[in-house]
Amino acid sequence: MAGLGSAVQWIVWFVLMTLVMGWLARSRSRIRAASDNALLYHPTSTLIVGLVTGGLFLGIAVLSYLFPNTTGSLAITLFFAAFALLGAVLVLEYVRVRHCLESGGLSYQKLFGKGGRLRWNEVARVHYSETAKWFRIVTVNGEVVRVSVMLVGLPQFARAVLDEIPPERIDPETKPVLEKTAAGFPPSMWM
Repeated sequence: MAGLGSAVQWIVWFVLMTLVMGWLARSRSRIRAASDNALLYHPTSTLIVGLVTGGLFLGIAVLSYLFPNTTGSLAITLFFAAFALLGAVLVLEYVRVRHCLESGGLSYQKLFGKGGRLRWNEVARVHYSETAKWFRIVTVNGEVVRVSVMLVGLPQFARAVLDEIPPERIDPETKPVLEKTAAGFPPSMWM
C-alpha cells in the first residue's frame, strides 16, 4: 500500500507541475500593446512563482529550525533556505532582466552585472540551449547575452535574429527553433 501512496504523490506532483508550467507558458504569449512590441520581459507569473516558492521554502526553513524534532538539523534548514533563494532569484529576474529590440540590435540588462547594447552585425554565434532554456548570443568581442524562453516577446526576438544575423552565425540546430518561435510557437519551458 505504501507504493501506491508514493505513486499517487508523484502523479499529483507531475500534474501540478504541468499545470503551473502551462500557466507560465500561456502568460508569456498574451497579446501586448503595440508600444511594448520591442520589449522582452518576464510576465507577472514569474514574480508570482518566485514569491510563492521563496515564501513557501523560507517558511519551511524557519519551521525546521524552530521545531527540529529528532530528524532535524542545521543542514536540513539550510537545504530549505537554498530553495528559498531560488525563489528570490526568480523575483530578481522579474525585476532586473529586460531587453529591448532596437534598430540594428538589442539593448539588454543581465540578472547580475551591467547591461549594454549589442549590434546584430557584432554577433558571432547564436545557440539555443534545450537544457538551460535560453538563447545564447555571443558577440565577436566575447560578450554573452542570454534570452530566456520565459520572456514575453520571443517571436519578435526570433524574427529579428533570423532577419538580421547571417545564417552561418546561427547554430544549425537553433535555426528551426528560431523559425518556430518566430511563427508564434516558442520552445517549451517544461522538459
